[in-house]
Amino acid sequence: MNDGLRMVQTRTCGAWVLPGDPTCAGIARRLFRRVASELSLDGETSDDGVTMVSELAANTLHANQRQLLPANSELWLYLRGTGQRTELVCKVFDTLPGWVHGNVPGRTVRRAPADAMSGRGLEVVHELSDGHWGHHLTRSRLSGTGVRGKVVWFALPVPGNVKAGGMPPATAGDAMTELENDLSTRGFGGRLVRADDHAADMAVLSIASGLTVWCRSAAAWLRAPGAPAKHWGYCDLVEVGEQAVQAHETNIAAAGSFQLADASRTGSLTGSAQSRAVSRAVSRATGSRW
Repeated sequence: MNDGLRMVQTRTCGAWVLPGDPTCAGIARRLFRRVASELSLDGETSDDGVTMVSELAANTLHANQRQLLPANSELWLYLRGTGQRTELVCKVFDTLPGWVHGNVPGRTVRRAPADAMSGRGLEVVHELSDGHWGHHLTRSRLSGTGVRGKVVWFALPVPGNVKAGGMPPATAGDAMTELENDLSTRGFGGRLVRADDHAADMAVLSIASGLTVWCRSAAAWLRAPGAPAKHWGYCDLVEVGEQAVQAHETNIAAAGSFQLADASRTGSLTGSAQSRAVSRAVSRATGSRW
């Protein structure tokens, strides 16, 4: 618990395995409450979060029992945003291929019948989070091999006076190394193509065809096929990684295949290939809005 708590406090992602038995929801509640307490969330907000994480963990367990498949559930907690816009993001991951009731839920949650004994989990999350929740495809953080699955998430405001520990990376190279290490633990190791221009304080990481992360001038930009470019500060590198994995898995699901760039075992370019990549990166950066 303490290691995961320190990770949240230092702007990385705390991740815990949730058991596939009836203790699942109770453990999720206990973990969330501990982190919420350390971040000084007010009592009502903390109680709402405990209720929501309990519902998500219980939903995963229920789906596991119904589909007779191991869910391999995980609880993820991390901070995103700065100042008065800082929030605690809670995600419950599982490897189940679908949803208990068939279709992926939309932004409008259908109310369960008044006499229903179950099926209100996402309705509760929708109400308590004021609609600030969602779901997406992703990969495991704890399997070490990037097992595919999905998460359901919600986010709650964190008091603006809470000071998260740790310092954001000082250079583009440091920021990119942090991102590269995160992605490598999720099954992308050896597939990442990276190019650095230290003089320009810029680093570029190709994750797959058309899916690229750029770091420069204390900002990380994500470019994904069919979507406008997004950017974050270096304090939000966890969110950058999350969005990159989500884009990758969504494109795989949509297209059926997604060609990954070739790279050496370490994920670095060598020789003339590296020079060409740096040249392209500099050229693109010069003509883009940084």
